[in-house]
Amino acid sequence: MKRVIRAAAVQLEPAAGDLEGNLQRIGALAVAAAARGAELVVFPEMCVTGYWHVRHLGRDAVEALAQPVPDGPACQVLARLAAEAGIVLGAGLIERAGDGRLYNTYAVAQPDGTVTAHRKLHCFVSEHLSSGDAFTAFDVPRLGCRLGVLICYDNNLVENARAMALEGVDVLLAPH
Repeated sequence: MKRVIRAAAVQLEPAAGDLEGNLQRIGALAVAAAARGAELVVFPEMCVTGYWHVRHLGRDAVEALAQPVPDGPACQVLARLAAEAGIVLGAGLIERAGDGRLYNTYAVAQPDGTVTAHRKLHCFVSEHLSSGDAFTAFDVPRLGCRLGVLICYDNNLVENARAMALEGVDVLLAPH
């Protein structure tokens, strides 16, 4: 049986390149949303790193912002926040993959410490970021549903949303 999920979509203007400061703001806003009853709290694409300034950065500067996912410091903060607040928490960042490629990634942390990540399929904000190659759908026991993620432009192609429906997604996160 489906149930009502109380969700909060938090819009903020991240400080360019200020990962620590942005994570502090995300934490404070997530805790405030949870205090108001939110079970699912989602933040924008690349809100941990900032977005618009990245298009002007060289490879070294983009790499300096990137972190491993899900084991990097930003994802660990998101996982801790999700556990402490008892919420499902989503936020975007730049991922540094094991093969050295960089991605516009959206991480979703669950209260049990699980972090699931989606790499933007159609990435063009920076020539240094690669496009992902897989759809992301996963079960969220805390919410009793299946979530999917499509970042920004990924949502402009109706076939992507159709693919998520075929994956059994109940709730589609569409951070922009």
